[in-house]
Amino acid sequence: MPLLFLAIDVATIVCNALLGARILASNPRLRSAQLIALISFNSICYIVLGRYDYRYWIPAPYHFEVGGWEAILNFARNLTPGLFMVLCFTMFADRRRFPRWLLGLFAVQMFLEVPVHWLMPAGWQFEFLATQTVPTVLQTVFAGYAIYWILADWRADLVETRRLTRALVVFVIGLNIIASSLLLRVVISPDNIANYYTHVALMVGNLAVVSFLLLRLDGRDLARYLDPVHARAQSTVAPKIADLETAAFLSRLMALLEIEHIYRRPSLTSKDLANLVGLPEYRLRKLINEELGYQNFNAFLHEYRVREACQQLRDPGLRRIPILTIALSVGYQSINTFNRGFRDFMDMTPSAYRSLETVPAPPAPRKVAPETE
Repeated sequence: MPLLFLAIDVATIVCNALLGARILASNPRLRSAQLIALISFNSICYIVLGRYDYRYWIPAPYHFEVGGWEAILNFARNLTPGLFMVLCFTMFADRRRFPRWLLGLFAVQMFLEVPVHWLMPAGWQFEFLATQTVPTVLQTVFAGYAIYWILADWRADLVETRRLTRALVVFVIGLNIIASSLLLRVVISPDNIANYYTHVALMVGNLAVVSFLLLRLDGRDLARYLDPVHARAQSTVAPKIADLETAAFLSRLMALLEIEHIYRRPSLTSKDLANLVGLPEYRLRKLINEELGYQNFNAFLHEYRVREACQQLRDPGLRRIPILTIALSVGYQSINTFNRGFRDFMDMTPSAYRSLETVPAPPAPRKVAPETE
């Protein structure tokens, strides 16, 4: 049995190393790829340190001696929940501003993981609270925000591969962050051998996930869905429409947008728009993604709404019209949603945009290639 558990750990280390190296090599400048590679490295640190932490239940020939590297390995493995949070924001939260207070909590968590041990007096009565309970709560908060960013725009995601990635990442977060943090650090006593067996079970799950990714993942396609900002920037070139049927549906879609201004409907969904175009919802998502270059349905609507809002804000005849009225007229249901959407595209508030003497151009509509014969 000890040999089997060692084989599981070694296999997981190798698979994590291969996964991180493959993703980083295929997209070395991609932030998502860098984060995944770092998480893979931290997972290796977690496994190595686990062999040391559980040495009381692992026969001597099978556990690892880490020497003076214990603090560094512990620091690395406890970075993972925060890094997962940043990764999910980068991959799935189609917005530009990461909450700074979350970075502050991340710094607090990491301070409580390692440096606080050097400052803490021996026998301090709040040691378990400060070094175990509070960091675990913060890790759970990070996992919760990661899951929120995954789920919030799931239906609005227009990239099928990225929709599937959301499901996989939710599973990984639940398995490796929430379960390991709560079960191993708080629920099950570290002095109970059940803690070790739970750790082994988590390693088996980790090995299954990483092996699946290695077998199914094509590094050449990572940029399509790991970095939506990059992909969106690449979509400024007009796509070539594949066939006349696609061209007809695209023409109908553009008429709804440019002539009927369908985006002004406050509660417009991808399903509603698909019915108006005459396509199944999954085909409409594919049409908007592949022919117009958008990765998110909400961002697609925001761009059209913000473009018209910019035109109204620049119109001297509408100078006295309240911004809220303009927001409602282009399809927003609240001023807060409008302000967030406007800042995402124009890097300023609507009121600041209106007050400028020389204003930047609003988002340009996507160009559509001529029909092919």
